[in-house]
Amino acid sequence: MKKPILILMLSYFLVGCGGGSTEKTETTNANEENKETGASVDLCRCLTEPGNTEWSAENKDACRDAISKELGVENWEKVNFSQNPELSKKFDELAERCTGTKEVKTGIEEIDNNSSLVKEIGTSAGYVWESINEDAQIYTTLAFDGLAFRTAAYSMNGQTNSENFTKVIDLSGKWKATSETSAEGIMNQNNVRVSWDFSDDYTSLTNNKGGCV
Repeated sequence: MKKPILILMLSYFLVGCGGGSTEKTETTNANEENKETGASVDLCRCLTEPGNTEWSAENKDACRDAISKELGVENWEKVNFSQNPELSKKFDELAERCTGTKEVKTGIEEIDNNSSLVKEIGTSAGYVWESINEDAQIYTTLAFDGLAFRTAAYSMNGQTNSENFTKVIDLSGKWKATSETSAEGIMNQNNVRVSWDFSDDYTSLTNNKGGCV
């Protein structure tokens, strides 16, 4: 699997509307009761649940730990699947086991259009897009999955092993395919519109930040 090249700038994700501030939301007792533990979380639901649902948000950490345990790694979100073909194969087998097929059609046009592009650019192919800025010591990841996208930036701390990086930002939002090689989305945290244009062979992308919505 060829390693994709991601052209990203940290400021692209840090700058938002109204000063880019986000509001902290307190978790209710009812939400706490709905959360599952890493041991009991539904692994297949973790892989198939849209990333923008309440269940997905409440069980993000439990799902991360459950998937990591299944793959035999400390944190699957930090794995460079393009350089680990065995883990990539293991991830694909897990996804196929949960869905019964490598390509699931729901009959909902928006989801199915996204899914066809996810096959080429997203986590169902077993990797996340990544960028390394050695001068700024920033490592950035970007993943498309279902109807949601997620991007995270890490301080490299002078290290080369991603396990030693420190997460400094984690953003997500809803996205949709606009063509076979283009997508657009809106970041949940600051309502900034973003878009991505992929090369014909899906090995590189450029991204653009639009205005607030």
